[in-house]
Amino acid sequence: MYIARILFATFVAFLHIMPAAAKNFAVPDKNPAITLTIPDNWKTEEIEYGYSARPSDEAVFFSVEFASARNIVKMMANNEAWMKENEIKQVKPIKAEMPINAISSTVFQFRTTDANGPTTVEFILMPAGNERVIMITVWGNDEEREKHGKAIDGIFGSIKPIN
Repeated sequence: MYIARILFATFVAFLHIMPAAAKNFAVPDKNPAITLTIPDNWKTEEIEYGYSARPSDEAVFFSVEFASARNIVKMMANNEAWMKENEIKQVKPIKAEMPINAISSTVFQFRTTDANGPTTVEFILMPAGNERVIMITVWGNDEEREKHGKAIDGIFGSIKPIN
């Protein structure tokens, strides 16, 4: 009986020091172009063109979506409507080309305000082959992003192209 208690206590202690599990996603579902990992303690939800995720305090919004490249104008228009719906002030974005884990990406960064004050929204476009595009959205103010920076960095670090 004593040994069973020690083994149980060791097992419970081991559970507390194990790294947090994670949720893996292939995007798009059919014929995926990338994989990425979301921390297990983030709430994920299937959305119309992909997935969204938020930490338990819902301070930061993350999504990954895909569409046909010919629908990019419509996708960006949907983003403008999403920003308006979330009371994010429309401003001209800063546009930059940069690789993310060897994937050519176009970043549109909006340094703006929302109902809670200064905030940053980024739309990141990645080619997904077969005339498709992947769009990643990150939204949160600087303090919230810093608080969840390790998780956000982990998500971006986990993005891998599927060749």
